[in-house]
Amino acid sequence: MKRYWTAAVASAALAAAGAAQDAPTKPEPADHAAQMPAAHDAHSHSDNLKPKVPTLLTGYGTGGFTVTTSVPQAQAFFSNGMELGAAFAHSAAGAAMEQAVALDPNCAMCKWGQALVEGPTINYGKDKDERKPLLALAREAEVLAVQGGTSKERELTAALVERYRSGNPYKRDAAYAQAMLAVQVQFPDDNEIAVLTADALMVDSFNAFSQGKGDFDHAKIERAAALLEGVLARDPNHTPAIHFYIHAEEALAQPQKAEPYADKLGALAPRASHLVHMSGHTWYWLGRYEDTAQANARAVELGIENAKRLDLPGPDGVWGLPYHSHNVLYGLGGALMAGDARIGLDLARPLVEVAAARDEGSPTMQLMAALGYEAVARFDPQSVAKLAEPKLPYLKAAWHYARGEAAASAGDAAAVKAEMDALPATIAKPKKHDSKAPEQMLGVMRAVLAGRMAMLGGDPRAAAEHFRQAAEIEETPEFNDFTDPPAFWYPVRRDVAAALLAAGDAAGAKEAAEASLKLRTKDPVAEALRTRADAAALAAR
Repeated sequence: MKRYWTAAVASAALAAAGAAQDAPTKPEPADHAAQMPAAHDAHSHSDNLKPKVPTLLTGYGTGGFTVTTSVPQAQAFFSNGMELGAAFAHSAAGAAMEQAVALDPNCAMCKWGQALVEGPTINYGKDKDERKPLLALAREAEVLAVQGGTSKERELTAALVERYRSGNPYKRDAAYAQAMLAVQVQFPDDNEIAVLTADALMVDSFNAFSQGKGDFDHAKIERAAALLEGVLARDPNHTPAIHFYIHAEEALAQPQKAEPYADKLGALAPRASHLVHMSGHTWYWLGRYEDTAQANARAVELGIENAKRLDLPGPDGVWGLPYHSHNVLYGLGGALMAGDARIGLDLARPLVEVAAARDEGSPTMQLMAALGYEAVARFDPQSVAKLAEPKLPYLKAAWHYARGEAAASAGDAAAVKAEMDALPATIAKPKKHDSKAPEQMLGVMRAVLAGRMAMLGGDPRAAAEHFRQAAEIEETPEFNDFTDPPAFWYPVRRDVAAALLAAGDAAGAKEAAEASLKLRTKDPVAEALRTRADAAALAAR
């Protein structure tokens, strides 16, 4: 199973590069997504989901708490803003808080809420310049809370000021996390404060990776998970706690702990595309691939419905929603593993179309969009020949790979070789802080096609060696830990098992199949190969 932060890297990269120079460069979790057609700041919360007129949006789960205001509608918009913020409907949350402030300019927590939901999250950083207006809001909220707020409001506003003071954004996020821990000690049974504290700890933890420390801070994630478990013990249907708990347990490689909550999240927040999607973060790593595919297909539908409701022109409108691309990719990941051709092709074809039309895009964006080509090759190989040649080099490599897979399906070894030969050994040397994964993908694709050729040529031993080469690249931390869902849709180790089985090596095939199942549990293909290997071994006795 992948470390959680790697999921973030991939989806962030799908957005066009270009964050401000001093912006935190933390990876965006899989829930952040990628604006495929247009260039946007990878750290922007602008997701086009802001209602045209102030509207209380339902179906986004729970959130909010009673604040000091004499205006009932200000309270309603504040609570809705908290719900939307916890569901990562960022622009809608900001709009709700703006309306709460407009309805009651003297509401301390309404201004606090606006500063909160427009701030950094585990998916998006905020640079120094972006924090300046948020600091002004937080300070206004703090003054109002001191003048007429409750002790809880005074503590929360003071803590948020700590986040936005001038200085290194990473250090300010750490100071905010510490401030929230102190607030949580004062209010140990307050669910909303516990969730806010857990969120602060998780942002601080992932910042450690962003600063080049190699990984997130596990101790902080464990502390966040413990706080969330306390909330869920008191309120098992608390959707913000469920949302962050899924993230925390994925980060800790314990997705099974979140499964009971993932199973009900979509029904608790049926209009929140991100929360509908979130269950897939648990289900995928537990081998529930079809559930993952269906949940993300629904999340994609919700994004399309939102784009239509807001009259956003297509196709850029829906692809401009920041989580849409990630929902597509996660749905593809589940559909490919489950063998769901309908969902796989429904998601792959628009992705291929929009990606192929791009004139520019980062290598990582191209790496992730390659999943669309992989899906077309798996589910509709006859149509691959009709796919237009993309303009970008890594996408072009994915196109050649898909053509090679289609040729292998047709038994045309010569065509497989032609496509393999068209794959470049290298495209561009990664810069110092760039991932090597796009370059590594070239090696995976070439080795897989070489293995297909060997199988077609009746040499399964040679095929096993080629597949093993691909698997060794795929399983390196640099590649394996980079994306969530994986950029290469299946563990090639299972091809090693198939080739060894064809070569009469039942013991080696079983070993390879079991190694594959450690990478992707309950993979039906690997399970079938293990069963066949057992049967072959028994027959040989």
